[in-house]
Amino acid sequence: MAMNGWQRVATAGGLALAAACGGEQAADGTAVGTLPDSVVTVPAVPTVTVAAVAPNSYAGTLPCADCAGIATTVALFSDTTYRLREAYQGKSAAPVVSMGRWTHDGRTLTLDGLGRTLRFAVKGEDTLSLLDQSGQPIAGSAPVTLVRADSMDAMREAAPYTGTFTYEADAPSFRECGSGQTYHVLMSGAYKTVQRAYTAAKLPAGSGQQIEVTARFTARPATMEGPKERDVMEFVKYVGPAANPDCR
Repeated sequence: MAMNGWQRVATAGGLALAAACGGEQAADGTAVGTLPDSVVTVPAVPTVTVAAVAPNSYAGTLPCADCAGIATTVALFSDTTYRLREAYQGKSAAPVVSMGRWTHDGRTLTLDGLGRTLRFAVKGEDTLSLLDQSGQPIAGSAPVTLVRADSMDAMREAAPYTGTFTYEADAPSFRECGSGQTYHVLMSGAYKTVQRAYTAAKLPAGSGQQIEVTARFTARPATMEGPKERDVMEFVKYVGPAANPDCR
C-alpha cells in the first residue's frame, strides 16, 4: 500500500528514534546513533581574564585576630602593582596603606608585598574571596569577601612610603619598595627638603638614597611626558633615611 506524505514522515521519525534508543545495532554491537566515549567532552571551567580584574578596586571586611574586622580596600592597576588600605575596626590607629605586585592565574589573585602574601579566589569579575596561606578556603563565619567598587579608588591620600630617591638631570624619581615601581616626583610639597637631604649625603653621581616619606599619589599632569595612566608622587613630609634590605 502506498504511504501518504504524513505516513512517510512518521515512519522516518520512528526509525530515527529507534536507532537513537539502541533499537538498531551495528556490526560491532554498538547502537546506531550513539556517540562513542572518545568524543564526549566536559566544558572547561570559565576563567576570569586579567583585563577583567584590573584596573579595579575591591572593598569589604576581612577577619581580624584581635579586633572586630579589617575594613579593606585593594586597588589593582594594569601595571601589576596594587595599593592596599587596611583599617582595624575598634582601634584608633589610622588606616595602613601598603603596596606590592599582584599576579593572577585565572582562578587565584595573589598580592605579594614586603614580607606578606595574600591570596584570593576570583569569583566572577566582581568578587574576591580571601584564602588561607595554603590557598584553601577559610572555614567559619568570618567575612572574607571583597566586592568590586563601581568606581576606582586609587588611594591617593597621603601615607608613609619607603623607597629609593634619585635625582638626575632635573628628573627626580622614587622607586617604591613594596612594588619595585618607579614614579616621577613632583617638585612641590616637601620635595625641596628631600632634595637638600639627598645633596647633603654626597652620594656618587646617579646613586639613589633609600628614604621614608609621607607622600600622596596624583594623576599625571597633562603637560608631563610619560604614560597618562601612571600616577606621579608628591612628597608631603620627609621622615628620614631608611634601610630596608627587602626593598625591591
